[in-house]
Amino acid sequence: MKKTHLFGALLLSGFGAWALGFILFFKLLPDGPSDMDTKADAAVVLTGGKGRVQYGFSLVQQGLVKKLFISGVNPKVKMSELIELQKVQTNGLDLPQAYLGYNAQNTAENAAETAVWVAQENVKSIRLVTANYHIWRSLIEFSKVLPDVQIIPHPLAYGGHWTYKKFGLLISEYNKFLWAWLVARVR
Repeated sequence: MKKTHLFGALLLSGFGAWALGFILFFKLLPDGPSDMDTKADAAVVLTGGKGRVQYGFSLVQQGLVKKLFISGVNPKVKMSELIELQKVQTNGLDLPQAYLGYNAQNTAENAAETAVWVAQENVKSIRLVTANYHIWRSLIEFSKVLPDVQIIPHPLAYGGHWTYKKFGLLISEYNKFLWAWLVARVR
């Protein structure tokens, strides 16, 4: 077999494996959390998606967690502004139970920022709140820095139609997941 044919076959095989993995990734997106009974010390909410912050506060109100940590908050935003911007219904929630993390701009930084907070607060278990398409990579990153903390995945289903733009977001997230998975396997 010529080198160019071999290269083409390898390239086609690689793309086929990537495409099959992407289909599985898409098909296996969770519709929501599978465990709504286990209580945790805290909920960790990763900013960036609609409804995540409100949902984090509702977990405190439901008694599933005692504290709330919101990671990746814009440094210019204060708690009162966040509550107003996100239209959070506090229902008398004691706000000192909610903490803001200002030092993260990506998932690995969310995990690192959370690890510092978890150590300060002596947290032994968390509910990790993020979008369903983001949960797998988040679990990889958080497991690396919180090996002794119980992490309960709490994915929120994407609400809406999958447009080309949103489908592009999903492809991007799949590629980031693959990279995080490979890096975790190499270490």
